[in-house]
Amino acid sequence: MEFANSVNPSITPFKKYHVGPQVGESDAAVELFSDETREADDRALLLKVRDMVRGAADIAKFTQIVEQMRDATERKIEGNPVTAVEVLGDKLNVNQEERSGILTHLIQGGDLTAYGMMNAVTRTSQDVESYDRATELEAMGSQVLSLPKATWREIAVAR
Repeated sequence: MEFANSVNPSITPFKKYHVGPQVGESDAAVELFSDETREADDRALLLKVRDMVRGAADIAKFTQIVEQMRDATERKIEGNPVTAVEVLGDKLNVNQEERSGILTHLIQGGDLTAYGMMNAVTRTSQDVESYDRATELEAMGSQVLSLPKATWREIAVAR
């Protein structure tokens, strides 16, 4: 098969040949390839399969996170938001200044759900001076999504 170079017509077109095994290829033709060549071909195939599996696994993980987020939008804070932040702060070991920031961002965001709480925690991470603590708060925000139902219920109904 020839390919013309439309960007630079002065470059000579090239041909591409299929060198892998063909359906119905005879044993005699396969024997032309050395063991080293066949091993390299097998390795290339395994690497392609590995990459496809990794891609599928990433899609599965991504889908799981999306489902957790979707579920979090339906888990409402039914009690007092101030107390809910206090209970969450106790669970996640958040100091008083950070709790104040979480409450501020929760109220400003106007989303009184687990999803809103997650966003308030991660938004608060932007307000702290320590990079390490900001990173910890980011991780805590994602933990809100995976809290056990009983723990979230305790936060959600706090009065």
